[in-house]
Amino acid sequence: MESIQCTKRVELPIAKRIVFLGDSITENGTYIQMIDAYFQKHMPARNFEFINLGVSSETLSGEDESDHPFPRPCVHERLDRALAETRPDWVVLCYGMNDGIYHPFSEERFLRYQSGYIRAVEQIQAAGALPLLMTPPPFDAATFEGELQPAGRESYGFQRPYAGYDREVLGRYTDWVLDYGRREKLAVVDIRGPLLQWIQVCREQNSAYRYGDGIHPEADGHWVMARTILARVFHIELERIPAWIEHPESSEYYRLIGERRQWLDAAWREHVGHTNPNKAKTPGLVAAREQAQRLMVSIREAADREGGETSLAVSAWSGAKRMDFYLDGRECILVAPHEPAKEKPWVWRTEFFDAFAEADRALLHQGWHIAYIRLSNLYGHPDAAAMMRSFQDELAATNGLSERPALFGFSRGGLYALRYAGLYPAKVSSVYLDAPVVDIRSWPGGSGNGHGSPEEWSDCLGLYGITAEEAGAVTDELLNGMTRAAESGIPILLISGDSDEAVPLEENGALLVASYREQGGRIEQIVKPGGRHHPHGLPDVAPIVSFVTEAFASYHPERVIKPTTNCSV
Repeated sequence: MESIQCTKRVELPIAKRIVFLGDSITENGTYIQMIDAYFQKHMPARNFEFINLGVSSETLSGEDESDHPFPRPCVHERLDRALAETRPDWVVLCYGMNDGIYHPFSEERFLRYQSGYIRAVEQIQAAGALPLLMTPPPFDAATFEGELQPAGRESYGFQRPYAGYDREVLGRYTDWVLDYGRREKLAVVDIRGPLLQWIQVCREQNSAYRYGDGIHPEADGHWVMARTILARVFHIELERIPAWIEHPESSEYYRLIGERRQWLDAAWREHVGHTNPNKAKTPGLVAAREQAQRLMVSIREAADREGGETSLAVSAWSGAKRMDFYLDGRECILVAPHEPAKEKPWVWRTEFFDAFAEADRALLHQGWHIAYIRLSNLYGHPDAAAMMRSFQDELAATNGLSERPALFGFSRGGLYALRYAGLYPAKVSSVYLDAPVVDIRSWPGGSGNGHGSPEEWSDCLGLYGITAEEAGAVTDELLNGMTRAAESGIPILLISGDSDEAVPLEENGALLVASYREQGGRIEQIVKPGGRHHPHGLPDVAPIVSFVTEAFASYHPERVIKPTTNCSV
C-alpha cells in the first residue's frame, strides 16, 4: 500500500526570523505586535523574531500618483539590502493598496503589480528564505471621509480615490495573488476576505461602524489580520479574544510589548534604509536591540502577573465550572462537574465544543468532565494527534482525569477521533462518532455526492503535502490504523443520517463500519431515516449515554496495547 509520510508542517519550529514588508498598514505594525504578544505570552520558548520593515506609501510596482506629497517608495529599491541585513527565514509581503494608486483599473498598472510581486518572490527565494504572500486589504468607501471620484476623471489619488477602487481594483489584485500562490505552490494569507467579513458583521451590529479611515484599519482590524496570520501560517485557530487585546489600556504586558516593538521597528527600518522622506529618530540598531533585550525581563514579569502562559479564566457552562486556558498556544476548555464520578471519567470533544451537546450535558450531570483543545482545520493530521496526546497528559497531571476518555467526533471531528484512537488505543475507552468525516476526498474534497468545500480542500491538501490523487492513501491509512483500536476492544458508536448532504454516509461512515468489522472491532450503528448532516445526536440521548458509560465500566487493563510511534499517514 502507498504511504504518505508526515510533512511535519503543523508542528511549530523553535525559532524563526520573520520579516514583514509592506506599506503604512505594516509600518503601523499593530497586527505584528499582536502576533508577537501572542507568542511571547503563550509560547515564549518558540523564540520567534519578528522584524517589521513596513514603509508608509510603499509599493511593489513602482507606481506613483501626481498629487502624492513625495515620490512613493518602491520595495525593490531596498529589497536586496533588507534580505542581506536581516537574513530571514520567512518574508511576508503585504502590498496592493498603494499599487493601484487609487485609480480605476488599468491593465498596465496591473501587469506592473504582477511583475513587481513575482520579482520580489524570486529575490526572496534566491536569498534562501520562504516567501509568504498576503492579499491586499480592503478599501472601505463607506468609511472614507474624502471625496470619492467617479470614473472618467482626469486625476485620482489617496485623497481623492476612485469610488470603485475596492472591488474593481483591489478585488482583482487579490484574485491574482491567490491564483499566483496556487500556481507556484506558495503560502498565501487572504486577509481581504476576513476583513470584509468583519466589516460586514460590525456594520450589521452598528450601521455607523467605521473601518479606521477607510484605508488603515484600527486595532480591531489589525486583530483580524493577526488572527488570520496565526491560523494560516502557524495553524493556530483562535475563537477567544485575549484580555490584552480587548482591554489594552489595562495590560502592562501589552504596553511593554508595544514599547519593545517601537524600539526595534524604527531601528530596523532606518538601518536598512528607505526613500520615504519621513525618517524615525533611533539610537541605532545595536542600541535598540540592547534596550529591547532589557525590556524582556519586565515583559516576562508582566506576562506572569497577567495569567502566564495558561491565562486561566473561569466561568460557568451548564451550571458547572468551566475553565478556559492555553496549552502551548492552543485554546483549551475543561468543564468540571460539581461531584466528579469515581475515577474521574471524561468526554473529549475533538471538535465543535458546545454544539449539539445534549449527551455531553447528560454525562456532566453524572459526574463526567468535558474537555476540548482547539485544533481546528488540521484535518486529523498526525501532528494534531501528538498535540492531543500532550493535552491528555496535561489533564491527567493537573486534574487527575481518567487515562481513558470517551472521544466524541462530530463531522470533521471524526478525523481526529479516528486518528487518535488508532495511534493511542490504550488512552481511549470508547469513540462516539456523529456524521463523521472518514474520507477527506468526500469532505472537504467533494469528490462524491457531498458538496465539499474547495477552500478547505486546498488547505487540507497543503497541510498533508499531497495532491488530490494521493488523498486516498490518507483515508486508507486512517482506516488501517484502526486495527490496533479493534484489537484493544475499543467500541465505536456511529450515528448518521441517510440523507447527509455534506458528509454522505456511504462515502464516510459506511467505510468505517465495513473496515472496523473486518478488523474484528465492535461498532454499533444508528441510521436516522431522512436525516441530514444537522442536527447531530438523537432526540433522546439515552442510547449515547448508556454506550459511553458502559464502555468506560468495561475497561480491561490486560487488553492494553502500547501506543505506536509510527508517523506515517
